Amino acid sequence: MTAIAQEQAFDPADPLHVPDPHPLFHRMREQAPVYRQVAPNSGRVFWFLTRYADVQRALLDPGIGRQLDRLPEELAAPHRRWENDALAMVRRNVFNLDPPDHTRLRRLITPAFGARAVAELERSVGRVVGDLADGMAATAAAGGEPDVIEALALPLPILVVADLFGFPAEDRALFRRWSDEMVAGRNGLETRRSGMKFVAYITRKIAERRDRPGGDLLSQLAEAEAAGGITRYELISSVFQLLFAGDETTVNLIGIGVLELLRHPGQLARLRAHPELIGPAVEEVLRYNGPVGHSRPLFALDDVDFGDAVVPRGDIIVPVLLAAGRDPAVFPRPDLFDIARSPNRHLGFGHGIHFCLGAALARVQARAAIGTLVRRFPDMNLAADPATLEWTDDLFLRGPRRLPLRLLG
Repeated sequence: MTAIAQEQAFDPADPLHVPDPHPLFHRMREQAPVYRQVAPNSGRVFWFLTRYADVQRALLDPGIGRQLDRLPEELAAPHRRWENDALAMVRRNVFNLDPPDHTRLRRLITPAFGARAVAELERSVGRVVGDLADGMAATAAAGGEPDVIEALALPLPILVVADLFGFPAEDRALFRRWSDEMVAGRNGLETRRSGMKFVAYITRKIAERRDRPGGDLLSQLAEAEAAGGITRYELISSVFQLLFAGDETTVNLIGIGVLELLRHPGQLARLRAHPELIGPAVEEVLRYNGPVGHSRPLFALDDVDFGDAVVPRGDIIVPVLLAAGRDPAVFPRPDLFDIARSPNRHLGFGHGIHFCLGAALARVQARAAIGTLVRRFPDMNLAADPATLEWTDDLFLRGPRRLPLRLLG
């Protein structure tokens, strides 16, 4: 297939694909696994990777990176023109940097998200989930149909991560509003205002931690800033990404996880009979229909040969994590949802140095939320036709906006 034919054949950026992109990805993997698309407005060239091996290689290859300043200015300039300037203040963080800066920042932050630290949070996560599930039960008892997104998935990660940073629980409404306004980016002035409010809030909290340090992550980062280990710009940017990007991923993982179990009643019954399968069940959701459609766009720092095509230096590479999860070369019967699948080497949280920093925390929350709903509400079912559910309009962070449930038989 020629490059021109490719550009006419598929449109992976079309929001219509967000609820169910897998038929498209199957065709791309078979017909154009290294797929070139020119953005109509900017003229920038994107290469979509849909084979597991190519996705994994792109996430590991040191010749592929995230920092524009590693490219010559003549190649970087076209990309800079299309960046959201209103979000520039929160761009320099561990998620968007390459070594050595990435290594330095990740070393500071990783201990707070490691397995040992997250295990200590597991009990408190369970308590929060229990309280939120109580609220859902009360709504159902009053004849209502609680929305699992609004009632559980949205408040849970904000509460958990805010606690990690030592932020007051009552500030979560502020975080939600700022997150909605800044990530959407539909109104440049509104985005900038929300960004400045967030920066002012974090600046005040850093000053408080300098005067009265505690055992929270923000106190640790404020101490690192005082010692010269992190800049103020990097500190604020890292807090933003950890608070908001991790929030969206966890919300959508819980929503999609509940939805897939309800779509597969045999697997739901299996999980009820064997609650110890909740861990593998969450991993299967990440493989089968995960909340992160593709990694953050990467830049070819050199020409990169993927066999089917050579990606020129300066072009954008998009590893499609969802497509990798359905690659039959790696996963037998890839379109089968099997909560006991083993092995399950999915790439739902990325791979290599940019493996999701908050993966362990997201897993704990998803296991607690989904496991609690399955255990407490044996008659749980969808209160809406799955085909009518509204989804987010972006493949990067995807999930249902609402998921109303009937909890009582």
